Amino acid sequence: MSRSITFEENELIIRFSGLTAFAGLKQELKIPYSSIKNVQAGNFKLHWNALRLFGTSIPRGYKGGRFLYKGQKYFLSYNDVNQVVVLDLEGYDYDKVVVQVGSPKQIKSAILKRCPHLVYEKHQ
Repeated sequence: MSRSITFEENELIIRFSGLTAFAGLKQELKIPYSSIKNVQAGNFKLHWNALRLFGTSIPRGYKGGRFLYKGQKYFLSYNDVNQVVVLDLEGYDYDKVVVQVGSPKQIKSAILKRCPHLVYEKHQ
């Protein structure tokens, strides 16, 4: 897989390789757990009016790179909108990070375990 997530003590690291790194113009994101304000698994729809700043956007296909919508900065890397993890962030370079992963619900669970500031029951 061209995206991987590593869980460190204080942050999660999302690594991009191959064409995914090239298309999204990024090799990795280091996101402190304290910046995560919400996590969702499964589905995401980018508004058609979102502005692509840097990266790649294929209609009904791959989205990768930096996007802007209603003043919010997004980092996207996915082919399948139904296999993503969506992170709402605060105090970070992006307001939202959307990444396709193999097991979105498992990744969401792993993130919630490392984010005691989030209410686990709220996200089930």
